[in-house]
Amino acid sequence: MGCWFRVGCEWGVMQRLREGAIVSGVVKKLTSYGAFVGLGSVDGLLLLHNMTWKRIEHPSDMFAVGQTIEVVVLRVNAERGGVVLGHKQLTLDPWEGAERRYAVGSWVTGRVVSLIDYGAFVELEEDVEGLIHVSEMGLSEQGAHPNTILSVGDDVECVVLHVDAQTRKLVLRLR
Repeated sequence: MGCWFRVGCEWGVMQRLREGAIVSGVVKKLTSYGAFVGLGSVDGLLLLHNMTWKRIEHPSDMFAVGQTIEVVVLRVNAERGGVVLGHKQLTLDPWEGAERRYAVGSWVTGRVVSLIDYGAFVELEEDVEGLIHVSEMGLSEQGAHPNTILSVGDDVECVVLHVDAQTRKLVLRLR
């Protein structure tokens, strides 16, 4: 019986890895879709969407080859030798309770983290961002880019227009 991720894994190691267990491992390889993490004689797969609650482009945005990290075992397929891991599951979901913390109509302060043609993303707390659409910026010139009034790093005051924790969307209006 070969291992799903690494040839020659020990059956006993697979038997000891239980779903929900928190283990330490060493990042062995980074790919566009995730990271392979060495757990002794078994490698597990940490998929990009299980690394952090926020959006990242590549696993190298969070981890480096050779780095020791803590992960939680999400799924074990002992027959195929597959271990699926999670990292974000070690922390609380920052969107939990967002509707309560960011009630519609309330004023909030955040930091501009990116500017795009149709608006600006504002970080309100770690891993929680809201969008100020250009139509909510008070730009008088049709087609004006947000960078005419905002810069990355600016602290801004906004009013909350809409919050949906399920879809992780928060819509803001610039004060």
